[in-house]
Amino acid sequence: MIEDISISVIIPCFNSENTIQDCVNSVLNQSVSVNELIIIDDGSTDNTRTIIKEILKEMPPEIKAISIEQQNQGPSAARNNGVKISSSAYIAFLDSDDKWFPENIRLIKEFITANNSYDVVSTKYQSAPTAFTGEVTFKKLLFKNYFLTPCVVVKRKTFQMQNGFDEGMRFSEDYFLWLNIIHKGRGYLLPYTGARNIEDKKPFGQKGLSSNLKEMHLGVLKAFQQLSQSQKISYREYLMVAFFENIKYLRRLLISH
Repeated sequence: MIEDISISVIIPCFNSENTIQDCVNSVLNQSVSVNELIIIDDGSTDNTRTIIKEILKEMPPEIKAISIEQQNQGPSAARNNGVKISSSAYIAFLDSDDKWFPENIRLIKEFITANNSYDVVSTKYQSAPTAFTGEVTFKKLLFKNYFLTPCVVVKRKTFQMQNGFDEGMRFSEDYFLWLNIIHKGRGYLLPYTGARNIEDKKPFGQKGLSSNLKEMHLGVLKAFQQLSQSQKISYREYLMVAFFENIKYLRRLLISH
């Protein structure tokens, strides 16, 4: 039954006073509730922490709510720390400047109820549309990241087996994690747009970490290199996917100018 699927949502935030309320509201307005909400403030210097404290006062009783504060370590460390204190079987990630559409969790829970062999289940992101829907194989994921973090739900035990996000990678660490999971596991992309950016930011080329196209590109290449070094892809496959990534990088440069 859908009620048997427990999900903790992890929201890292840093100086998010303008968006954190809308972000959390989108979690509370789901047609089917999450089980746990964990907000990690990553060293904010604005009014974010005060807003979070007010948000937690108004939380419905059916959702366990936790907030933690840490010195600035970056979103990967914040997400990892959130997962460590989570209690659900599945983890959902939502960035503080994103929000879910109302049916996001319901559709994911329904899919997992009928298909519990999948390690990663994801909806689609509004500003990164794709016609594809279905099982995302490792080979398919090598050529395109279908799993955008604010749309992803992952098995907690699978996440922990991979040691979470690589905190040494500042860019594309989420893509690297999905690749490592799908190498031996399974992933599925649902035919539903589950999340959007609150400020209508594009997935690349504007403010935020993704604005640094070159570093983002180098992060993807680093992920491929590490997959090759760990023999998860052959050297020939590494050259192939690196070539296509270079082409995509040039395309992004043209689009963003």
